[in-house]
Amino acid sequence: MSFNQTREVLNHARTFHRKLSAFYEGLKESFGRERTRALLGYMSRHEQYLDECLAEFQQEVSRNVLDTYVQFGSEATRFSEIAEFRIRPDMDVEDVVAAAMHFDACLIRFYREMAGYSTSRKVREVFENLMVMEEREQLELSKTIIDLGPDIRHARCLKITG
Repeated sequence: MSFNQTREVLNHARTFHRKLSAFYEGLKESFGRERTRALLGYMSRHEQYLDECLAEFQQEVSRNVLDTYVQFGSEATRFSEIAEFRIRPDMDVEDVVAAAMHFDACLIRFYREMAGYSTSRKVREVFENLMVMEEREQLELSKTIIDLGPDIRHARCLKITG
């Protein structure tokens, strides 16, 4: 286990959102169906939005909180499941949606774990607030998937294997 300042942990999460945005944008060109491309475009923009939200959040959080050290180093905090995820050439929209839901669950687990490691009440509140935000974002993604139609609705039930 190592220790990092809260700001470094938040920067790690921002990097994750930027990488996911690029991942979805890169996949967009691989699919011919307009609905799939639209979903991937939405997901890419959504990850950019979350990165921007975290940047604004960092501006609002006190310097004292950002300078506080937290324990950082478990499996969830390393996003190992995300790093090990492999893009396959035969992926379809259901696989992409399942991956997105899986990545959201990883982030929720990450924030929950960081809150648990935090000895400072204010730092714990930061991570708990981010966890709630990510849970809401996961719910919004689910609603968007439902709105897109029956051919991708069942994707929420797929299991991602690294």
